[in-house]
Amino acid sequence: MTIRSTFARAGALLLSASTLGLGCAHAAHRTAHAAAGLEGVPHYDNIIVIEMENRQYGEIIGANPATSPHMTALAAKYNSATNYYGITHPSEPNYIAMMAGDQEGVLDDDAWYCQADGGMWPRDQAIVAGKANAGDMGRPCNGIKKTKAYVAHHFTVPNFFAQLNKAGISWSMFNQSMPVDPTTGESMPETPVYPLPTDESADVRGLYASKHNPSVNFDDIRAAPDFHAHNRTEQAFFDELADGTLPRFAYVVPDQCHDDHGPSGPMKAHPQCRSHGYGPSPLLTTGDDYVQTLVDHVQASGLWKSRKNVAIVVTYDEDDSGGAGVQGCCGYHPVAPGAPHKGVANQGGGRIPTLVMTNHGVTGVQDDTPYNHYSLLRTLEDAYGIKTHIGHAADGKAVQPADGSFVQTPVVPMVRMFAIKDASVVN
Repeated sequence: MTIRSTFARAGALLLSASTLGLGCAHAAHRTAHAAAGLEGVPHYDNIIVIEMENRQYGEIIGANPATSPHMTALAAKYNSATNYYGITHPSEPNYIAMMAGDQEGVLDDDAWYCQADGGMWPRDQAIVAGKANAGDMGRPCNGIKKTKAYVAHHFTVPNFFAQLNKAGISWSMFNQSMPVDPTTGESMPETPVYPLPTDESADVRGLYASKHNPSVNFDDIRAAPDFHAHNRTEQAFFDELADGTLPRFAYVVPDQCHDDHGPSGPMKAHPQCRSHGYGPSPLLTTGDDYVQTLVDHVQASGLWKSRKNVAIVVTYDEDDSGGAGVQGCCGYHPVAPGAPHKGVANQGGGRIPTLVMTNHGVTGVQDDTPYNHYSLLRTLEDAYGIKTHIGHAADGKAVQPADGSFVQTPVVPMVRMFAIKDASVVN
């Protein structure tokens, strides 16, 4: 796979409270849910999560001048979480948190093979798909270790992928521009960054980044013989959607030119990837168009038109622009005035857009319940009938910290946004 072919394919596709909620607010929401008959998240057969990058709610939804008209229209037509927050900063710990219910102490974007002492895991111990890692390990473990506690970036902890495996529920990561071994056709998700700066043939560098692929961080998932089978290309997503073989959980991560992030180095100036700060830009247009392309393909599929319950979730990892300050909920809240924005674990990841579209569900919901990535994890577990909630996805009760600083809003599932219109449709 070449970068030129990836962009050509993508181009063709493109054509076709700031304030914290209190425990009493959640009690009111739960009462409203019960009155409406919304006791819990209904069963879902398929859920597609699309993860975007680094934008606050107001930069995307309803921005004036418009930056992302497609997503703004989807938010109005379907369901929008208007009080949804990332967990922390920067990217990688948010992806880990969404799949493990905890950021596992990670405070930076270092590679999965980084050890707690700041060194690299020896190749013979860094197991990928049952074998010693033979791929690139050239990205250093610099991170934030000089000023903050540093931890290993790979873990043996409960995670959502393992929950799906235990329940017999199919899943795949679909990372756009993920490298593929040209000799075997096998995906290479363990690659830290692709294409490399040394690849002079690449149109844009730094499109794929393993920091946006949490499957590499969990030892049981990465070391399993079927690891590469669970990491699929962009083209595989469209092919499997068309032929009806899409796994029940599809985690779609656009590359850094299509996820509102922007690629690395001087290639930020690429015509499709150029950003202009908070306002309209080619980068935000590219991301907005790509989300609409993904949604269009899903909604044109036989899966969406079937009696199965199907949901599309569009969310962001964090608000890294900082224009709205450091914000969070559910135990992840603003740091003290004047405290550093970077490197603080319990700071909140900012208020970010999160949209939910379902084929048999309610529409037009503007849900102001405080949610975060742990809420989404809890919702996914509930929708698939998984009874055990891992990490902070189990934080379902309001907590008053001993210092009286704030009331920790409980983590609750996103019931209103996943509700089914007609109960007879529920499988």
